[in-house]
Amino acid sequence: MISAHFDTRTRINMKLALDRICRNRPRGEDHGFRRSVAENIVRCALAGRTGIGQLVDAGERAVVTTRAVRKPD
Repeated sequence: MISAHFDTRTRINMKLALDRICRNRPRGEDHGFRRSVAENIVRCALAGRTGIGQLVDAGERAVVTTRAVRKPD
């Protein structure tokens, strides 16, 4: 469980980063998309990079990766 690994401030930053990344994206409410972004954010935090900017950057990298592997419509 995430709460066992991170302090309150880090968990709040992680949620803010996820919400910021997904807020105005066409697929922002899609579970698979959010999960991909969240996983990248968690990996970033586990590596000790817990600032909001670092977490948002990690989420943005997930968006780029998700676009790269997504099949064209």
